[in-house]
Amino acid sequence: MLPLPFLRLMMCALLLAAGAQFAAAHPISMSAAVVNVRENEALVELRIMAEDLVIYHGLKADANLRYAATDLNRTAQLHQEFLLKFFTIRDPQGNALPGRVERMDTTQIAEGALQTELMARTVVYLLHYPLPEKPAFLTFLQNFGGAKALMPSMMDLLTLQKGIWLDTPVQLLANQPHTVKLEWTGAPIQPPQNWRELKARREEDFRQRLGITSYAGLYSYIYLTDHEVRHEILIPLLTFEQWLPLTRRHADFLDVDEQEAMRPKIEAHFRDRHPVAIDGITVKPTVARLSFFGLDINDFAANAPPRRVGVYQARLGIILSYPASRPPQSVEMKWETFSKHVSFLRSAVYVHDQAPKEHFFVEDKPLFQWTAPAGMRRALMPQPVKHRLETVPPAARDAALIFTALHRNIYRAFDQRGDREIYEALASSVDGPLLRQLYLQFQRSLLMEEQGGAASRVQAVRIEEGAMKPARAGAGFDYHCRWRVIGTVEHWGHIHTRENEYEGTFTIAPAADGWRVTDYELHNQKRVQYQTGLRTLPQ
Repeated sequence: MLPLPFLRLMMCALLLAAGAQFAAAHPISMSAAVVNVRENEALVELRIMAEDLVIYHGLKADANLRYAATDLNRTAQLHQEFLLKFFTIRDPQGNALPGRVERMDTTQIAEGALQTELMARTVVYLLHYPLPEKPAFLTFLQNFGGAKALMPSMMDLLTLQKGIWLDTPVQLLANQPHTVKLEWTGAPIQPPQNWRELKARREEDFRQRLGITSYAGLYSYIYLTDHEVRHEILIPLLTFEQWLPLTRRHADFLDVDEQEAMRPKIEAHFRDRHPVAIDGITVKPTVARLSFFGLDINDFAANAPPRRVGVYQARLGIILSYPASRPPQSVEMKWETFSKHVSFLRSAVYVHDQAPKEHFFVEDKPLFQWTAPAGMRRALMPQPVKHRLETVPPAARDAALIFTALHRNIYRAFDQRGDREIYEALASSVDGPLLRQLYLQFQRSLLMEEQGGAASRVQAVRIEEGAMKPARAGAGFDYHCRWRVIGTVEHWGHIHTRENEYEGTFTIAPAADGWRVTDYELHNQKRVQYQTGLRTLPQ
């Protein structure tokens, strides 16, 4: 564990280095904070340049460009209220926590200061914030001078948990919140001893947070499939409000009814921008999902229900689906929304099951272009399972082969893009009267309740055991089977994988153009496993 005096010395060095860097560009407010989080309190050591006292309280120097000690000490006292108002800590629900100044150190301004010394001399404040017991998250925000302040301000923030360094210092810009995640269970957190430990810890953190490691980051995921181009965007609410302000009753929160009221405007904002062309034809998107997320990463994994969100911590997630009438051969996407805080958009691009690649949208190069390579895999149409009259009824070995082919055809049909195409594909292997029943049963089996009923993509079907049963009337046969299906739903750069097991009996009969499933009875189904993983960009 690094000792607190060393950390304070490091923060002082950062503050002085910043002062030297920006001395020619002042006025600018620069400060440094070390926050030590305990189970039920946060202690903040906040170092403020003496120049802040002059700027924010309008002090005047004498004829020798010297600021009197009495003026500096008086405004240092007044500055306590300023700090408590404009430096805030918020709990996991977004509520601002009350704080108090326990003491301050004005040693460096005790005898006054020259104009040239204002950026080298500091006042140190120790602030105390009671916390809810063992909070999972804390969010820090500084907006020195208020939301409409013309003077820029920045703060170097270092966060500790029970005196142990959590991460490297971050630069906290005005009105740009920074959230930290705190762990209170298991072994005490220890700082990494070398770069290998640091790398391993960051990789584990990346996995635990499903690749969404920055609470203030803008994330973009582009998926190219046989059926659609999908753009998923995850954006901090405050960043989005630079483009489209949202109406809310409370400055710090957005309630569920307000989220619903703003939904049409948000959808229109995205629908009317960022054009996409598939095979040279401009396609308008449908909004497949629009959600307001909090801090908990499980909200993304479990598709959490709507809830009130704090605006300093909330993120807006939107999924835009651009349908394709056939497997795309070329795609062109344009991103045109930039701001002073979003000068580029980094996207992870997923083409079918290939390893993801990254693409950067910038103002002078706002296009993403893709062309399908030769030989790319396409969804296969099921083919009828032919029979020979001399093999009707079949032997047990032949029955297993016939059933396996028909069973594969059923699941292959659900690779097609729409109801009509699925029906046509099923018709090659399923008897007409059974089509609707089997379609509905198998379609329901592919839905993932954990993902809001999203249809999973079948990755593998494995027959565990099966046997031909004595034939019913006619030349067909019954086949009793137990099989497992692995399906995936992929959003926000991570994959939800579910494995289910089913047991049922299929009735198989010959028709003019091949074998068909003419009846089906499901006996049992159960969940085998459910897990969430990542398709990460190459390091």
